[in-house]
Amino acid sequence: MEEGEANDSLYVLVQGSFRLSKHLEDGRRQITGFLFPGDFVGVRATEASAYTAEALEDSRVCHFPHKFLDAIAADCPGVKDRLIARGQTEYHKAQDHIVLLGKKTAEERVESFLRMVAKSIGKNASGDVSETPLPMPRQDIADYLGLRLETLSRTLAGLKKKGAIRELSRHSVVLAE
Repeated sequence: MEEGEANDSLYVLVQGSFRLSKHLEDGRRQITGFLFPGDFVGVRATEASAYTAEALEDSRVCHFPHKFLDAIAADCPGVKDRLIARGQTEYHKAQDHIVLLGKKTAEERVESFLRMVAKSIGKNASGDVSETPLPMPRQDIADYLGLRLETLSRTLAGLKKKGAIRELSRHSVVLAE
């Protein structure tokens, strides 16, 4: 899905991960979110998509044309209700992101982000630690959190020293519970 293109389908991420980004007028790119298995994008049909969705790794997506969904909704009204409820979840994610950027310190932003990713795709390694894949580049994380790359690196190192992060590698993190 490309920013500015018509959105005529609902997409459901089955496997992998995507980044959502928006290009600003001055040429910069803003990361607006990440998608993980089970996430939806394109809940409403629009003439122009507000963002670009790019796969971060090998991924699988199911897509359902909105015309098909409209036909199903006529026969099964509950389908439309579930999509609306899912759209509200996405709205709440956007509100959480606004709070994250506006009211939290760099450390709180990074911790909140890591816990969000852990909740979405983390694997429970043992009773008190959770291994979380990080399929996105560090620059994407920094952009999403409104931080400089150097600040993100310093903050991750500080969280490791403090014990909030047990292990840290380029593509994963193990959080202390």
